[in-house]
Amino acid sequence: MNKTPNFREIRYNEKRDKILKNAARLFAKSGYENVSMEKIAAKLKLNKATLYYYFKSKDEIFFMIQMQAIEQANDALGKVLDSNLGPKEKLLEAIKSHVRIVTRDYITGTFRQRELILPRKLMIKVIAARNRFEENFKKIVLEGVEQGIFQEDNWKLAVMSILGALNAIPRWYSPRGKLSPENIGETISAFVIKGISID
Repeated sequence: MNKTPNFREIRYNEKRDKILKNAARLFAKSGYENVSMEKIAAKLKLNKATLYYYFKSKDEIFFMIQMQAIEQANDALGKVLDSNLGPKEKLLEAIKSHVRIVTRDYITGTFRQRELILPRKLMIKVIAARNRFEENFKKIVLEGVEQGIFQEDNWKLAVMSILGALNAIPRWYSPRGKLSPENIGETISAFVIKGISID
């Protein structure tokens, strides 16, 4: 049985989330290497001791921002997988939900710097979470292949191409651009579904 969090735990988690979002915006604006724990604390009007109460290091903060975003993507994808939608509709929703997540301002900037080297023990966890997303994404396309809806030839290559396009979005997306996240999701999914569908 899951324990219901008490008020103290809720406040603690809310504070951690606030720190993560503000740190992510600092990383996006100034670059990870130019942001110190002091700058993060100043942004939040905290002293360093308070910040260290919530996070041990800048690496941990950066790691948690990435993990939070990936887990949001995994949760959204899991809901799509568990739905009663057909393969085309699942693929459409999977792409649109992923675009909505990676275009959030505090996530976009962090994902632009995702290749930064984290300590090995943290990087392994990030890679494992990404791999779960990739495997579940493959299941949607494979379902369509098995039902004769999506093309069978090179379907795994098609999946990696789709994921490559989605993962590149944080590099070029701007909230000041003409296309909204919804427009981007609709456009990419239309190209993808047309490209891999049999009819």
